[in-house]
Order: sequence, then structure tokens, then C-alpha cells
Amino acid sequence: MKVMDIILQLIGAYGVGLFAILTIEGPRKVLFWTPLINIAGWASYLISIHLGGFSEIMATYFGSLVIALISQMYARIFREPVTVFFIPAFFLFVPGGGMYRTALAFIQGDTAQGFTELGGTLFTALAIALAVYTSDTFVQIINKQKFPKFIRKNYRVIPKVAKKTEKKIEKKLK
Repeated sequence: MKVMDIILQLIGAYGVGLFAILTIEGPRKVLFWTPLINIAGWASYLISIHLGGFSEIMATYFGSLVIALISQMYARIFREPVTVFFIPAFFLFVPGGGMYRTALAFIQGDTAQGFTELGGTLFTALAIALAVYTSDTFVQIINKQKFPKFIRKNYRVIPKVAKKTEKKIEKKLK
């Protein structure tokens, strides 16, 4: 895969995240930050497939795990529900096309192909669910740990940058 193809895919991932957060009418303060989760998730998916040699289902797990962990982190930083970050980010991985191909194969009478597509679709959905469960468990373990005060204090830096960015965008829109 060429570098330009990867760059275009990452730009596309950002666009998907941006339009998804606009569609669900997410908070304006996370408008810039949420699509970055898509870029990280899709980059880990591409790295898993092309450099790691993993299957699409395993790559979906790794990409979803990155998305879930970053979403958990953003939820705490921006003090928003984690679903504000989950939903737009998982648009890339939800197997809607697989469900369409499954239904199409069954409608056309090709049951063997239908069951093959159904298996891939279910395993992809399972990989996403397992990644979310893994990240939630990891975050619960981390939350039980005691961290030094300087880590807890400096954990709120990004929202200040986000507010400045939001103000700049609002000024340009006026």
C-alpha cells in the first residue's frame, strides 16, 4: 500500500468522525477532537493488517481497542459521556456492509455465501464488543490505582487547548 493511499484513508477517517459527531449533534467542544480517535483507530487497523499480518477481524479488534481506550480517556478529560466518543468512532468498524451482503446472499438463494458472510459479520461485531469490554476493564483497574498528585493535576490540559481552539473557530465563523 502506498503512503498516499494511507494518508487519504486517514483523512477519510477524520471526515467520517467529523460528520458522525455532527450527525449525532455532539458537543461543540469535542468537534475537533473526536475525529482524531477515528484516525488513531484506523491507523492501528491498517498497521495490524499491513505490518502485523493479522486478519481483518483481529485488526478490527486492535483498532476498536485503540478507539475504546482513547474514548475512555477523552470522556474523563472533557467530562462528557463516553458514548459521545464511542459512537462516531465506531462508524468505521460496524459491519453494516457485511450485514447487507449476508441479506443479499440469502435473498438470492446462496445460503453457503450467506452463512460465510454472517460468520464474518458476527465475528467482527464480537471483536468490537470484546475491545470495548477490554478497555472498560482496563480503565476500572487503572481507576483503582493511586496516582501522584502531579499526574492528576496535569490531566486537564487538553480541555484548555480545546476551549482556545473552539474560540478561534467561533471568531472565524462570525
